[in-house]
Order: sequence, then structure tokens, then C-alpha cells
Amino acid sequence: MEMLKMSARCLHKSEGCLVNFLKTRVSKQDIKGIRRNLPTITLLVAVLFFLFVARIIYSPLLPSIEKNLDLSHAQAASFFLFITIGFSGMIILSGFIASWISHRMTILLSMLIAVPATVLIAASSSSAGIRVGLILLGIGAGLYPPSGIPTITSLVEQKDEGKVLALHEIGPNLGLVIAPIIVAFLLHAISWRWILVIVSSMGLIIGTLFLIFARGGDFHGEPPVFYNASIILSRRSFWIATCLLAMGAGASIGVYSIMPTYLVAERGLDQSLVNTLVGLSRVSGLLVIFFVGALVDRVGAQKFIFAVIFFSGVVTVLMSVKSQGVLIAAVFVQPVLITSFFPAFFTAASRIAPRRVHNLTISFLLPIGYSFAAGVLPVLLGILGDRASFASGFLAYGIVLIAASVLPFFLDLREDEEE
Repeated sequence: MEMLKMSARCLHKSEGCLVNFLKTRVSKQDIKGIRRNLPTITLLVAVLFFLFVARIIYSPLLPSIEKNLDLSHAQAASFFLFITIGFSGMIILSGFIASWISHRMTILLSMLIAVPATVLIAASSSSAGIRVGLILLGIGAGLYPPSGIPTITSLVEQKDEGKVLALHEIGPNLGLVIAPIIVAFLLHAISWRWILVIVSSMGLIIGTLFLIFARGGDFHGEPPVFYNASIILSRRSFWIATCLLAMGAGASIGVYSIMPTYLVAERGLDQSLVNTLVGLSRVSGLLVIFFVGALVDRVGAQKFIFAVIFFSGVVTVLMSVKSQGVLIAAVFVQPVLITSFFPAFFTAASRIAPRRVHNLTISFLLPIGYSFAAGVLPVLLGILGDRASFASGFLAYGIVLIAASVLPFFLDLREDEEE
């Protein structure tokens, strides 16, 4: 009898210890703050870095791919269109996936698709195989943003969202620096296919580290059912934000995609020099990103977006001038401006609909905005490069950006609301 009493006391004590452990574990998961969650934030930045590099590495590789596969400017630029087809299509469906398997598992799935897709592109000897790989790469990359952004913002208080989203943007901006430099250093020694293998190996390492060490994101997203979609799509601010994203992402990704080909084919610069120049030009944007979050929180997203879009338009116009000195200056100044756009934009985007449908807001914004920026715009610039000049394309797009800079003032931004 005494033994049973002792066993009961031990069991009760063990149960109490287990409950206390679980409570501590839960409370630690609920702790918010940039410093406390810096390891997970860093891994999310690394995941975004890989997914971005895997998509934009084709920009500095484009002149070599054109020669190797005997493609025109427009045909080579269509690579970005195939990536965008997969990217945009999967972003819309990602809400269903995140509602089934959680944001964390969706992020892991994105890596599980993007890494083999990059290997497939490198290994394909036919245009059809490369296109399939590009679409799969877009599908993998498209799974990330609607889960990555809610995951990283869930780690901090709302007042720190601008700061953590600025840190998040280190991923793509570092990618814009590293991708052309990798190509400049390696293309003399190995083919463009082996460069893609190196990129895929980097993705495998990052995905493994995220699986082992990252926490957070263990919650499910909202599926894009009719009621949830109507909350977002019925708001005027959503459509204004979509136009802004198309303009801002176009000034970043669309211009970047064609810039090396423009400088090599139309301005006669050496390809290795161009890749180094374009890579170094993005360093300035990477440095600025550390100050953007605090500035957005202080002056407000709308005013900040206006200034960025307006002056980006001015600098894009300057890229079309004949003076090589002005052109090089514009190549260096433009990234400083447009890098600042994304933290401010995603801060604003998080306030145009209730927070519970945040993943869907991103799911609906990105397909439309990036379809233009990363798919349509490079093809249009490629067509102009074949039939007229790349410079005329930069001139026209710069004017469009200046005109679009007033759009932020028509956004209706709200604090979190229930609906």
C-alpha cells in the first residue's frame, strides 16, 4: 500500500514537471522580439536568399545562355516568364497548402521543390526540359512568400514589423549582389550549368539548417475560399497596392533582369565587367536596408513609398541617356532607392485587410504584381531590345514610375481588425 502511495506521488510529481515543461515550452514559443528570434529570422532570410538567387541567377547568365542555345533577346528573356508562370500560379494555391500543413511545412516544401528544379534546369539538354524546370522552380519559390512573411511577422510585435521586414529583405538584396559576382568569378572556369548545380547545393544546405534549427510558423494559414477572398478583393486599397507592387518590383527585378544584356549588347561593355559592376551596385542597396525599417516606422509607409517610386522613376529615365558616366551613376543609385521599397510596401500591405488573412493578402498581391514585374516587363524590354533599343524601354518605364508615384496616398491603411 505504501508502495502504491509512493508511486502515485512520483507520478503526480512527474506530471507536474511535464506540465511545467510544456508551459515553459509554449511560453518560449510565444516570446516575441527580434533579438529573441534572431536565429529563426536569419534562417528565413537565408531561405529567401536562396529562392531569390535561384530565380535571378539567369539575369547575369543570360548572355552566355543566349550564345550557348542560340536564342534571341526575347527568347532568352522568356526564361523569366516561365518562372513567373509557376511562381504566380502557386502563390494563389499556397493558401490551401498552408491551411493543410502549416506555414513552417510550406516553407520546407518550397525548398524541397526549388532545389531539384534547379538541378533539372542544369541537366536539361532541350529547351522543353529547361522550361519545365523553370516552371517548377517558380512553383517552389511561389510557396514561400505567403508563408514566410506571416511567419516572420508573427515573431515580433506589430510596432517592429517594419524593422523585421527590412531584415527579411536582406535575402533578396544580398542575392542581387551575390548572383552576378558568382557568375563573374566562375563563368570563366565552369559552364553556366555547373553554376546552377552550385546554387542548388547551397539551397540544400540552407533547407537542412532551417529544418533542424528554425522554430515558429507552426500555425495554419487561411485558405483562399470565397468569403476570405471577398474580404481582400473588395477593397480598393488591394488593387492600388497591386499596381504599386508591379511598379516597384518591375523597377527592381524587371530592370535587373535585362540590365546585364543591355550593358553588354547595346553599350558594348565586357560581360565580366558588367556582372561585377551590377553586383557591386547592389551593395549600396544592401547597406541602406538596415536603416529603412526604422525610417518607415517613423515617417509612415505611404510617404516613404511615394518618394521611392518617384525618384526610382527619375533614375530609370537616366539609364536611357547616352552618357556612360550618367549611366553608371544611375546603375549605382537605382538599387539604393528601389531596395527601400519592399519593407515599406509589405508593412503597408499588412494593414489593408485583417491580420488573420495576411497570408491571402500576400497570395493575391504577388501573382499579379510579379507577373508583370518578373514576367511581362523583361519580355517587353527584350522585344524593344530586338526591334528598337533597350534604352527606349528604360525611358518609357521611368516615365510610368513617376506617374505611379502618387498611388500610395490613395491607400486606406488600418490597424489590425477583426472581420
